[in-house]
Amino acid sequence: MKKNSRLRGWLRRFGVQLSLFFLVAGLVVILVLSGAVYFFAADLLMDETVSNTHDQLEMSGINISTYIARVKGESNVFASDPTLRQYLAGDDEGLQADLLSRIGAMLEYDPSIKSVVVVSKDGRILSNEEGLDMSVSEDMMKEDWYMESIHNTMPVLTGARMQSFSADKDNWVVSVSTEITDDSGENLGVLLIDMDYSVIENYLRSLDLGMEGYVFLLNDKGAPVYHQDTSYFSDPAKLEELHATARAGDGYDERRNLLTYQTEIPNTGWTMVGVVSLDTLTMLKRQLFEAVLLTGSLLFCAVLLLGLLFTRRLATPMADLERGMGEIEKLAEISVRKNSFYEVELLAGNYNRMIHRIRALMSEITKKEETLRQAELSTLVSQINPHFLYNTLDTIVWMAEFNDSARVIALTKSLASFFRLSLSGGRELITVADELEHVRQYLYIQKERYEEKLSYEISAPEALLDYTVPKIILQPIVENSIYHGIKPLDGSGKISITVREEGERLVFTVTDNGVGFDPSTQPAAGQSRPGSVGLRNVDERLRLYYGAGCGVEIHSAPGKGCTVRLIAGKQIGNTGAGA
Repeated sequence: MKKNSRLRGWLRRFGVQLSLFFLVAGLVVILVLSGAVYFFAADLLMDETVSNTHDQLEMSGINISTYIARVKGESNVFASDPTLRQYLAGDDEGLQADLLSRIGAMLEYDPSIKSVVVVSKDGRILSNEEGLDMSVSEDMMKEDWYMESIHNTMPVLTGARMQSFSADKDNWVVSVSTEITDDSGENLGVLLIDMDYSVIENYLRSLDLGMEGYVFLLNDKGAPVYHQDTSYFSDPAKLEELHATARAGDGYDERRNLLTYQTEIPNTGWTMVGVVSLDTLTMLKRQLFEAVLLTGSLLFCAVLLLGLLFTRRLATPMADLERGMGEIEKLAEISVRKNSFYEVELLAGNYNRMIHRIRALMSEITKKEETLRQAELSTLVSQINPHFLYNTLDTIVWMAEFNDSARVIALTKSLASFFRLSLSGGRELITVADELEHVRQYLYIQKERYEEKLSYEISAPEALLDYTVPKIILQPIVENSIYHGIKPLDGSGKISITVREEGERLVFTVTDNGVGFDPSTQPAAGQSRPGSVGLRNVDERLRLYYGAGCGVEIHSAPGKGCTVRLIAGKQIGNTGAGA
């Protein structure tokens, strides 16, 4: 029960450790991969967003530049028109209707053009609008705005009809001025084309600037041309803020998540500055993080599931291996579950081959021990003192010489019975009754030799006589008592043999009143204790048959006799040969 509990505990610990390994390893790998994917993708998104923002701002600038260039082209074509030159050079009012028709065609062709104004050098005005309030004189070379228009070829943001600025963008125009000259280059007048301010807004409205983004335009003098908030045109502090942003140049404010980019608009002298709030990038990053997190979670669950399956697939056969190895004393083969790992199956196969080899070796050892026991028994029987046989025969001869035929017959029968019981038909195990009878015949023969010098007593409960024990375990002990205990004794000696049971053991006790000895003393080098060979033989045979706890115990002291206990197992069974 404890072994099974330890096995289950080991299996749980092994499974937990293996699962934790997969859990930690999978988590680390997924975190590293997910982090790498997220940061790599985030960098790509940042680069792509910045590139797209730059492209949008560049494209808007190009569109504005293209439109201004087209208007300038129309202005140059109209300014070089011979009819217009003829009208400005003289006072032919008949040409005015034709020129107004041309102006009307220009307005119809381009709805973004709000007005076309021609101002002659002598102050005459030709326009699609009536009642223009403009500062004119007979010599326009004296008017500052006129001279500025001649020398300024770039588009200029002005108030409608040259009035001062107001907060109403509907009254704002972007004016393009072109000088009109004759063939010799002398000034004839100025052509003003006013474009609706909404032209700029229309080209910038499609920009994706984010929730906090904005775009503004500055001319070559640093004056604002466009901003969605008109207060920037009149508030000095806000105007300085625009200039500071323009001076800072391109860059990315990570704290405010603002990207600044500026580009020059060709043909205008304007600088467009875009301050883009990367809300889309932030949203994409968040979506990317959520996607990576979801994917990582799914992968982690998959790794965890695979880890559990792997752990089960590995831990179960490993438990089989551990269980089999834990019961190696049973020499049972291991059977691992199907579909386990090749290495585990290989280990189980090697273990089973080892078990087969151990079985074969143990079988071989058993056979050798069987042979050894037979040899030991034969040796023990052959070790019966030949002098005992010679002395017994001499005693028989001596009795025959005195015609004591009754004693000769009795002693001869006893000797024959002794040897018959010694051989026991080749059996190793005999009953307690036969073993006691064997030692009784031996003592009877010795009694005939030593007469009054030796007496003996044998007693055993009837219930114990059917148990089986190895043969010839008492005779060597009794022989030692006679030759090494009683023979050196001055008086008569006595040997008592008893049998009793102690739990699951049979205990034979051989007691003599001989001279005794000290069991703690060691024999001299090269010598052995008298009778030790026979005692050791009996002790080893008992341990071999019955295992630990059985064998021979000796209790003795000088002058106190000796008591020998033979401890054997209780066994009733086969007494046939080889048993």
